[in-house]
Amino acid sequence: MRRALLLALLVSALATAAYTASDVFVVEVSGVVGYHTLSQINRAISMAGQSGGLVLLLLSTPGGLASATLDIMKSIGNSPVPVVGYVYPDYSYAWSAGTYILMSTHIAAMAPHTVIGSCQPVAGERPVNESKVINALIAYLEVVARSYGRNASFARHCIAYNLNLGADEALKYRVIDVIAADVSDLLRRINGSDIVLGGERARLMVLRPSLHRVEPSIGELLQHALGDPVLSSALYTLAFLLLLAAFITGHPAAAAAAILMLLFAMLPMMPTAWLWAVLAIAGAILMAAEALAGMPAHGALMAAGAALVLAGLVSAYPASAFSGELIRVRDWWLVQLGLYANVAVVTGFLALVLYKAVSAHRRRPASELLVNLRGAEGVAADDIAPGSPGFVIVLGEYWRAVSDVSIRRGCRVRVVDVYGSVLKVEPIERAPAS
Repeated sequence: MRRALLLALLVSALATAAYTASDVFVVEVSGVVGYHTLSQINRAISMAGQSGGLVLLLLSTPGGLASATLDIMKSIGNSPVPVVGYVYPDYSYAWSAGTYILMSTHIAAMAPHTVIGSCQPVAGERPVNESKVINALIAYLEVVARSYGRNASFARHCIAYNLNLGADEALKYRVIDVIAADVSDLLRRINGSDIVLGGERARLMVLRPSLHRVEPSIGELLQHALGDPVLSSALYTLAFLLLLAAFITGHPAAAAAAILMLLFAMLPMMPTAWLWAVLAIAGAILMAAEALAGMPAHGALMAAGAALVLAGLVSAYPASAFSGELIRVRDWWLVQLGLYANVAVVTGFLALVLYKAVSAHRRRPASELLVNLRGAEGVAADDIAPGSPGFVIVLGEYWRAVSDVSIRRGCRVRVVDVYGSVLKVEPIERAPAS
């Protein structure tokens, strides 16, 4: 009888395919989950697929975007390599989106004093109670949990009733597969585990593991930072105030700044692959708009546009170019396309600068064609004397000014001529007595 049992176990072991991994690609999922998280995890899966390794997600998050979380779950479910979810370090938590991601991994693990749960979706600051949304998420998470042989009842209760479990309870009720003190302990404990990979059972063998941290790219770091709820709210508020100021004053710089704030606030909501193009195009538009309008913001929009173009170009490069991460690029043509786009944007920018430099010598500044300052009144900000220029405030802005007569600070002045960006003024009343 014993021999038959041993023979049956041996046949079962031989029938189960083995997946051997040495390279472990580590992704830290901390803070708010978003499209930057999806991009980083997809990159780690691609790198692990080329080396026959596995992906380890270190989860410590309060939650995040539902759309990005569902895309992450699909990426993990269709991954050709094992993805291990681990709530770590100790005394961390993986609530909401973190629990969804953990439940979708091939092996779910927790550090001893960690917590998962509270999966009811939230819109803004209000919990979502619509049965259409709740029932859909419950059914989906139940299917995912059952596919890995886990407790599907937890999937229902953590969404419908915001149930939370500690590590011991989660292991007891078959919500997770293992409790481990640290990463080394985890890799030792999961060695020889049976997993479901691509719909087939396989035995995971972790031999002489070597850890490779998958660092976030510049674009992913930017999205991560902007995804903070406090910063996002501040950007929306600032955009509203700037739009109000633009409406009252009619100043184009305020309107452009408001649009810029709205753009930054919405960046976390878009796929990371589009980020570089959006930044570069927005920056090019800002630079072109101020140049063609005759520099109404005195170079502020030009500087902001140049910074956006630079951020876009830098974020187009793989993270490996900056982090020392192993370079494993399967679709190299995508990188080439990004480089060609960079060259095209830079060439267009240089062409625009050259055009403006040449045209500046052939005609008067565009600001004089759009805004006739002759006759406009203002106030002297400095003492101005013949041969000693100073500054005046006209139309709410500072201008460099010259005069044929002496003008004291605080005196009302009138513009009589314009020489490029320098105004010629004359006094229209005496300065107030001090």
